[in-house]
Amino acid sequence: MQWFYADEARVQHAVTSEELPALAASGTLSSSTLVWNEAMAGWQPAAAVLPDLFPATATPPLLTAAQRREIAPPAGPAFPGQRGTADPVAICALVFGILSILLCGPFLGLPAVICGHLARGRAREETLPSSNGGLALAGLITGYFGLILSLLVIAFYVVAILVGIASGIDDANPPTP
Repeated sequence: MQWFYADEARVQHAVTSEELPALAASGTLSSSTLVWNEAMAGWQPAAAVLPDLFPATATPPLLTAAQRREIAPPAGPAFPGQRGTADPVAICALVFGILSILLCGPFLGLPAVICGHLARGRAREETLPSSNGGLALAGLITGYFGLILSLLVIAFYVVAILVGIASGIDDANPPTP
């Protein structure tokens, strides 16, 4: 029987039934290649028409983080002393947290908290032991502390300004004795 297949450039090629297995083995004919013969109504993928040439290969589903932890070796790393790499997000969380305390800046405390939460989520999915969870936790603590400290400083200045306005002290016109 005469078969036709369309290549990537949509050029039609005529082949015999005996040539199809060799074309499939060489990769010229893939499972998605469109084929046709006179007994068919229209062009169809080769896997649908010629299932013997393209056996279905089952791919396993992706594992969740919990499943990866379950199948990880429980005794620890494969080699003594093997550790996971340091997560840059966890390091950024700690650095931003420390700077938010030293500079009393909410602009550094908020990124510390965000990076800390992201890094804690990543650390939970790791299979090798690492210090990423501790770095992320330290970044969270210092970030929240920096935010609270900066809010207290802002509140102090607002209260001081309001007290100054309420007391009516005017430095430009000092009272006369």
